[in-house]
Amino acid sequence: MLAFSQIAESTRISNDRTITMPDISSSHFEFAFKTTSKSPTESVLKLKKSLDHADSLEDLHSAIAEVRAQREALTNTLDKHVSANQLAQSQGLRHLNLLRAQLGSALSQSHELTSTLSSASFVASGLSSRVRRIDLEQSRVREALDYVNKVIELKSSVQGAQAAIDTRDWDRAAWYISKARSLPPALIQGKFAKAMVPTAEFPDYPEETLKEASKSLGAIFLREFNKAAQEKDMETLTRYFKLFPLIGEEKEGLEVYAKFICGIITAQSRTRIQSRHEGANNISLFYGLAMTRLFENIAAIVNQHAPIVERHYGKGRMAKVLDRVQDEADSQGGLIIDTYWDERSVARLLTEIQAYGFPHLVSSFALNRVSGGGPSRAGSPALDQITGRISEDEAVDLKLVGELAREASVMLNRWSLYRKFIGYKWYDYSNEKNTNESGSVLYMPELLKNSNFAKKVTTKLGPAFETMSTFVFRRSVEKALQLEELPDNSAVYTTESPLVTSVVEDVMYIMNIILQQSLDTGDLVLIKNILNSIRRILESDFVGAMQRKLRDEAPRAVSNISNSNSASSSGIVSRLSTPPLIGANVKRGAGGHGLAGLSGADEIKLRSFMIYINNLQVASEYSERIIKGIDYESSLPFDDDATKAKELLDSLSHSFQARCDELMNDSLQVAFKQVVSTRIRNLTLSIFKNVDFMVSPKSQETAEFNGTLQPSEQFNVEWDTLMAGFTKVMAPKAYSKFISHAAVLLSKTLETRVWSLEGKVNELGAIQLDREISRIIGKVSNGRYKLREKFIRVAQIIMIIGLDDAEDEEGIQWVLTNEERRRARLIRVERRA
Repeated sequence: MLAFSQIAESTRISNDRTITMPDISSSHFEFAFKTTSKSPTESVLKLKKSLDHADSLEDLHSAIAEVRAQREALTNTLDKHVSANQLAQSQGLRHLNLLRAQLGSALSQSHELTSTLSSASFVASGLSSRVRRIDLEQSRVREALDYVNKVIELKSSVQGAQAAIDTRDWDRAAWYISKARSLPPALIQGKFAKAMVPTAEFPDYPEETLKEASKSLGAIFLREFNKAAQEKDMETLTRYFKLFPLIGEEKEGLEVYAKFICGIITAQSRTRIQSRHEGANNISLFYGLAMTRLFENIAAIVNQHAPIVERHYGKGRMAKVLDRVQDEADSQGGLIIDTYWDERSVARLLTEIQAYGFPHLVSSFALNRVSGGGPSRAGSPALDQITGRISEDEAVDLKLVGELAREASVMLNRWSLYRKFIGYKWYDYSNEKNTNESGSVLYMPELLKNSNFAKKVTTKLGPAFETMSTFVFRRSVEKALQLEELPDNSAVYTTESPLVTSVVEDVMYIMNIILQQSLDTGDLVLIKNILNSIRRILESDFVGAMQRKLRDEAPRAVSNISNSNSASSSGIVSRLSTPPLIGANVKRGAGGHGLAGLSGADEIKLRSFMIYINNLQVASEYSERIIKGIDYESSLPFDDDATKAKELLDSLSHSFQARCDELMNDSLQVAFKQVVSTRIRNLTLSIFKNVDFMVSPKSQETAEFNGTLQPSEQFNVEWDTLMAGFTKVMAPKAYSKFISHAAVLLSKTLETRVWSLEGKVNELGAIQLDREISRIIGKVSNGRYKLREKFIRVAQIIMIIGLDDAEDEEGIQWVLTNEERRRARLIRVERRA
């Protein structure tokens, strides 16, 4: 109240009625409004605003009254708050005094409990110490008791073993020794055991006694094992084999067991080898069968005995036996190879092969072709059938070399199968992983890689097989060329019986045999060398021979023939549509017309030329089919050998096909240029000769009434007679390439003919020209879209001729230039004005 009185007294009213107020800070009013609903800042600001804007004494008195009212409200609120808080504070103080009294009682009780627990802790500590000492004593007593029991067990085992030996109870003696050996070595060698175990009867230390007993039993087991092995007593042999690990003689047991298995292998192999003196050596594949029996017996014995070794000696111990068995396999397998080498005189034969010069191939295939031919052969001949058709006075017997190569292939294949067997079983036998992490790639065990037999195969048998296989294939190609037979003159090409010479079937048959024999060896290096030799022989000798034949049989260039015959109703007559009435081996007379209008020797020569083209196409297809159908994965299980073999086979196929295609394309081009191209040009000229495309309705009706042949009708007749012979003689793929050449030439000649009609075609003539050209294109293409593409230029020219407005040319993908399209439009006579 005093503050506001002072404010009122200090107020002055100026002459301009402006009231000036002293500065009243908002802090004077902050506390007054802390308990109101509004925030203190808002209330203070409101009051300050009222005072600041008071411009009269009445406004000032009103603001002061408002401040007083707020002050009274605040005072009342504070009084109520203080009264309420004083009551709560008094109650809190009384509660705290009560808790203090309770805490004092609890503190007194805790002091008493601490005193009690202190004495109990002292007693417990003493008890715990005594318990630990008792536990330690008990554990020591238990250890001592266990030690004594084991010493007693050792003593009983030693005495039991000695007693069993005295009674010749070998199984029980071995069991006692095994029981004693299971005890810790420190116990057996300990002072207590040395003091307690020896007796007056057995005064030696237990370690020495066990060694002596084991040595004695080992000698006995070895003697009895060998005796059982000699007597073939498998039950007794197995009994003693199981006793070796019990006395700690695992190594000796495995060695004697491996020796026993090797003895079986040696005896069986020796029996087979010795049987050659009884005439068995003359049996085909004798040494191949001997190698087969060797590896089959080893695999069977190993597979049968591996579970026994693993059961009694532990997993992975069979590898030690297998190592010894492999040495014997190397020895016996090497003996078979050496015997084969000597008895079959392989060294002399290889020398003769190297000296053979292939005279028929080197002399540029001097053997004359047999004219005519017998019936087509549906089946493939065997090797002996091919070789049996020639004289026997040759330096090298192909049949003998083929048999020896086959025998070597069998031996190599059995070695490959044996390696595959050991490779898959190696982890079970040795507990050594021989695959990659995913198990998809199998690695060859070092046992096989480093074996002596593998070295002998690499240095002796493999190279011999490669030399013999290469000779067999090349000599077979040479003989096939010598004995080549052409198909019958009346024969036509069919899928079941392709129109080829006998050389294709002979060469492909031998190639299939050599390929399969090579892949069966499972030796990637050997396979690679032989495939390279086959490719070289095919591309050099076979394709070279076909090239020489095609050169010799190449048709002569056909001179321009008078169109009188082609324009006649009979056209070019093809005799291939019906079988000849003359004998199969007699050439056609010179008076008739045959293939492509030729006759006599020229026709037969052209037919032979086409047959040799078929040879290339069919040989390429056969080789691809053989290579795709051949099995190679089963023979090449290790590393990525199968993938590499596939790459080699694909390379052989693609290379040979490329060589055949190259020569075939060149030969087709020659045949087309020499025989067909002239006739196509003459045919195109003749069918449009004297044809007027300035057509009127009357002239069109007259032509239809007279039955005049249209150009397309004449073309169909002449085209059939010209090409029918080729469709009956040529392989489908070769004919497709051949007719493609014809389509290209025909398209060019038709285009030239159409360009020559500039200003000579009216509207009806354009329709007729379009119809005739379309029919000709349809006849040649005969549903083959790729052939229709050859005529796209002439077709677009005809289309432009028939269009009524140049705007119709929009939206078409043109192959003609703008100038050519302009020129084509001018062919219509109406557009030249």
